[in-house]
Amino acid sequence: MRPVWAEVDLNAIRSNVRAIKQRTKAEYLAVVKANAYGHGDVEVSKAALGAGATWLGVILVAEGRRLREAGIDAPILALHEPDPSDAADAVALGLTPCVFTETGIAALDEAAERVRTRVPVHLKIDTGLNRLGIPVARIDEAVAALAKASHLDVQGVFSHFAFADQPDHPFIDTQIARFHDALDALGRHGIEPPIRHLANSAATLTRPETHFDLVRVGIATYGLAPGPRLSDAMTYAPAMSLKARVAMVKRIRAGEGVSYGLRFVAERDTTIASIPLGYADGWTRHAGGTATVLIGGKRCPAVGTVTMDSFMVDVGDDAVDVGDEAVLFGVQGNERVGAEEIADAMGTINYEVVTQVSSRVPREFIGG
Repeated sequence: MRPVWAEVDLNAIRSNVRAIKQRTKAEYLAVVKANAYGHGDVEVSKAALGAGATWLGVILVAEGRRLREAGIDAPILALHEPDPSDAADAVALGLTPCVFTETGIAALDEAAERVRTRVPVHLKIDTGLNRLGIPVARIDEAVAALAKASHLDVQGVFSHFAFADQPDHPFIDTQIARFHDALDALGRHGIEPPIRHLANSAATLTRPETHFDLVRVGIATYGLAPGPRLSDAMTYAPAMSLKARVAMVKRIRAGEGVSYGLRFVAERDTTIASIPLGYADGWTRHAGGTATVLIGGKRCPAVGTVTMDSFMVDVGDDAVDVGDEAVLFGVQGNERVGAEEIADAMGTINYEVVTQVSSRVPREFIGG
């Protein structure tokens, strides 16, 4: 085992799910795409379902397959329309696909017909994000395609916000109005899906009028705020910590440089600790010279260029030994470095900090 690991607290996952469920009467869909935002999809899914989530959300059919092969039989919504080449697998795995193109609808219907089954689908509406989904003005096209699909049942309809992390942004109200327009248009065609959903994490925490029948909770499930302005929206329990053990300690003199390009030059005699984790593990080059790391319960600056497999920390005159624990984000003693702080250092968002922790980093689950 490498002296590097991501510690995932499943009790924190359960705590977050329960806390959010208290805020809504809607069903809870835990978004576990991208290996549960880097936390471990199978383990997180089981913890979330045990705490009261009733649905899981993925992007890829392959992600749904992993959960089914792990024995998870809860409803799984594929939040992107499956590629036609994956339609048969989506049906065989009992996934609930989303649809928004005539081609995708036809492929799923054909796959369902071949095995003589009916498949529930969720129609994705584009209310202004302009990413995926059928625009409200083209609802009739979707209805026509669905009318030809004799083996598909429209179980749900949903859309996605562009500004939910800014709860007072006026475009939120525009999208809510467009979603109601879409529901009305479907109703005129006799389509009234029993599951309507619009809220992501941010809207779940701040806009109860968007909860409808189901909320899709991604980042907040993992105890991270959906945006800088929402850090006080609930009491978050961050589930992931990133840790490593010091690989080498050396004393350098004032004027000596550290790492490629010698971009860090010591202004005084100091001690440098090498951490065996680098950008191949998801600790990007942007962290060099900006992030702080916890060693011995104290904040120490990361210095020099982050390399593929390691980076360096200036520990000053503190006594540090090979094998001592370094916390890149998480808690050590009375100090905490949050994923949000690392995101600021890297010039990104907390979503990316946790999802980019690579598969080279073993996950260690506690509270299982």
